[in-house]
Amino acid sequence: MADYLSLTNEEREEMLKVIGVKTLDDLFDDIPSHLRVKNLNLPEGKSQQETYEFFRELAKKNNVYDSIFRGAGSYDHFIPSVVKNIVSRNEFVTAYTPYQAELSQGILQSIFEYQTMICNLTGMDVSNASHYSGATAAAEGCLMCTDKVKKIVTFDNINPDNLEVLKTYLLVRGVELTVLPSKDGKACLDTEEVFGGVYIESPNFFGLIEDVAALAEKAHEKGAMAVLNANPVAYGILKNAKELGVDIAVGEAQPLGLPMSFGGPYIGYMATTAKNMRKIPGRIVGETVDTEGNKAYVLTLQAREQHIRREKASSNICSNEALCALTVGCYLSAVGKEGLKEVAVASVSNAHYLAKGLEKKGASLKYKGEFFHEFVTVTPGKAEKINEALKKANILGGLVLDNDTILWCCTEKANKKSMDKVIEIAGGVL
Repeated sequence: MADYLSLTNEEREEMLKVIGVKTLDDLFDDIPSHLRVKNLNLPEGKSQQETYEFFRELAKKNNVYDSIFRGAGSYDHFIPSVVKNIVSRNEFVTAYTPYQAELSQGILQSIFEYQTMICNLTGMDVSNASHYSGATAAAEGCLMCTDKVKKIVTFDNINPDNLEVLKTYLLVRGVELTVLPSKDGKACLDTEEVFGGVYIESPNFFGLIEDVAALAEKAHEKGAMAVLNANPVAYGILKNAKELGVDIAVGEAQPLGLPMSFGGPYIGYMATTAKNMRKIPGRIVGETVDTEGNKAYVLTLQAREQHIRREKASSNICSNEALCALTVGCYLSAVGKEGLKEVAVASVSNAHYLAKGLEKKGASLKYKGEFFHEFVTVTPGKAEKINEALKKANILGGLVLDNDTILWCCTEKANKKSMDKVIEIAGGVL
């Protein structure tokens, strides 16, 4: 137990002396006194037995639904057992991100494989080692567009959570953000403003597939860049980012093998063209050879990062979601190219089946455009009642946008029996 005991007072004093300060409080002199927390209202600690009992009671409050028809950024996909089996190995599960990187050849190789797969998926030339979430990847992608013009335009049909993160990131970097109104649920880049980049989500928050190529072309005509946030599963059947002509591809990779897990940990992917290679934030793993000619993996282009460039760095990201990246790599390896296509086809087919069934019961689609695996129904004054009825049947319904509209989602896990049950219950309310 000696190895786990706290430092003694003598050890603390010795460390402070080496640092050049007298007390622990001196370490926080740079923080204004009015911003410091004076007293933390923390309860008394619990024993191990009490802790187990506390979490056992807390877990009883969870509701494990038989079926889930909600997405909006977090998606319930089937995860092959081999994925969890591999990533649960001790040598992986304890790894956050390698700081003595070149000593961690195995972890670096897994990140290199992840980067390769993201490039294959998006069609882009280079991927970074990952971000903490799709939202942070989106914000960092927008910042890459602001070298000349510190203005980003986006639309009111993007995920609201992503929009809030964009506002926060861009505000503190002195970048103006303009949110343009959508038309019939789809992006409309009708502006005379000069901007550095346009941020697009396709499928968008309402599940609609955007004309990304046309939006990117309009941006390029204005000398701006285009950032595309896409559900990676959609790449199984839709054109990839490179084919659509965008400059930067970002998104949330949670659908690729990560459970919903109450919202995290998730992983943001980011890839771009060779032209923007030195702008991309975060670490990049490259392949080379050692002094004996053996294959070796190293962190490359580190001069971009904040531990080298300090305040001149384009980002403060110098880490990554290594275990989540490994999970994505394992998932994509397990399902393969054809398997991902099957997941995408099943998801879109199920969504269209459910949408047609709900329409027959009296609901209507709010938007008429092509959609992937999410769609919005209009049920005047009945949205909450429908979800309440579904909950009684242990089904998690779609996301209620207001009392008239619901955002539904289907993945490959939605079978005909469960969808028919949703249609029947919703029809009973309508």
